[in-house]
Amino acid sequence: MKKIVLMMCAMAMLVNLCACGAKGFDKKDMSLSEYDGVAVNELVQMFIKQKTVTDATEQVTLFIENLSDKDFSFDAASRLEVNIDGSWYLIPPKSDAMTMQLYHLTANGSEETVFNFAGNYDKLPEGSYRIVKLFVDTDGNQALAEAQFSIGRG
Repeated sequence: MKKIVLMMCAMAMLVNLCACGAKGFDKKDMSLSEYDGVAVNELVQMFIKQKTVTDATEQVTLFIENLSDKDFSFDAASRLEVNIDGSWYLIPPKSDAMTMQLYHLTANGSEETVFNFAGNYDKLPEGSYRIVKLFVDTDGNQALAEAQFSIGRG
């Protein structure tokens, strides 16, 4: 009887392991982010306004705050990345289409923008994620900002 129970437990664990691998990302099929290991700046900070992000979230509102006395500009491009084994990997969107607008973030100012998951990405599995935006000041210096979030079991 013990052998049967032990075999059933082993089978259940094997099924769970197979299911986890099928749902997650495989880093062999992904490209390492060029911002992996790059320090996030202290001048421009970005936060997700929603308290909770789930696999059913269709969009989030990003609050961007300029803590410096310099003006920054940024475009509509945002990147979604996933952390796999301590490194950040780019999650490619379904479409590369975006508007070619240039936005301005005034010194000590703030802005809000929307990041859309719906239509751009498949349902996200459990994991640690970040949205990354690049900002450029009037001297051409770049500042990298990120907003991190996790998707876990409900």
